Amino acid sequence: MQTIGEGWAFPLKRFMNEMELLECMQMRTVTDDCGKRHLLSCPITMHISENQKKALETQSSFAIRYKGEIYAVVHKPQFFPNRKEEICSRVFGCMDPAHAGAEPIMKQGPWLVSGETMHFTKRVAFNDGMDKYRMLPSEIADQIKAKGADAVYAFQVRNPLHNGHCLLLKDTRDQLIKQGYKNPILLLHPLGGWCKDDDVPLKDRMLQHQALFDDGTINPEHAILAVWPSPMYYGGPTEVLWHASSRVNCGISHFITGRDPAGVKHPNGKEDCYDVWHGQKLLVHMKQMLNGVEVLPFKVAAYNKVNQRMEFFGGPGCNKDDFEFISGSRMRAMAKSGETPPSGFMSEKGW
Repeated sequence: MQTIGEGWAFPLKRFMNEMELLECMQMRTVTDDCGKRHLLSCPITMHISENQKKALETQSSFAIRYKGEIYAVVHKPQFFPNRKEEICSRVFGCMDPAHAGAEPIMKQGPWLVSGETMHFTKRVAFNDGMDKYRMLPSEIADQIKAKGADAVYAFQVRNPLHNGHCLLLKDTRDQLIKQGYKNPILLLHPLGGWCKDDDVPLKDRMLQHQALFDDGTINPEHAILAVWPSPMYYGGPTEVLWHASSRVNCGISHFITGRDPAGVKHPNGKEDCYDVWHGQKLLVHMKQMLNGVEVLPFKVAAYNKVNQRMEFFGGPGCNKDDFEFISGSRMRAMAKSGETPPSGFMSEKGW
């Protein structure tokens, strides 16, 4: 509801109706009222039970409440079957009910509901200390203007940032300056919605990101830190398109896409569910649908054991035996067990 009401799911103005869901699943687009197609690759629906459908189908409208507060009103409700297996197979390319994104969908009710219109009554607030980071697209655009940015490069992330990430972000700014931009600004825009239990919770990640701003690892004059409200889908390339398209309307000019940004292990536990580079390849191929936003492929950084720092991997003179790849999963495991990472892997305050 938040992604729709705040404008992240443009041109969507309500939970998807049957035609919008069908177009999203089959074509990765949604068509606006003027007939223009917009990139929108992940379903945004509202499910209900059989009893809820019986109660609502006699009503001309209904309210959506949370803890007694009304957040939206759906007018002239429309009901259609929740074809869960079809949705999961189309979105995830994997029909296993244990897939991280499929599991919650398979537990949903048998019906989906939309409406002719949907009226949003108030802004979503969580009162968890993180609301100051939950900016509307228009508020991010205002910050971009206030900083005098002539380019804005967004970075989607759901892990704490290590020094390899920070190296990439600094290098991106340097490369944009070499292209002639005077003041490129980073939009550090971590995912703030639902994620798996073994992912780092939002509050911990935001405090970690803020620590990097506070200790100067990321220059706060050259960056904006905000929460992106979407849940994770763990949908691989399909989700990578959503990562980019949802941010277009807040004023970005460039989007960094990297290695496996929406990937997950296959439920069989033996292999990755997706090719780790297909998301990047697809987004570069589809960039013509991003309203002029340029796609910046990710440079891979790894820990150089000899130099005791994160460095870009590959290129002339690179000795692969000097490098160690520390994955997000391993980083989380080190934090959980209290293990100290190698010197130079991450800012001490960040860790």
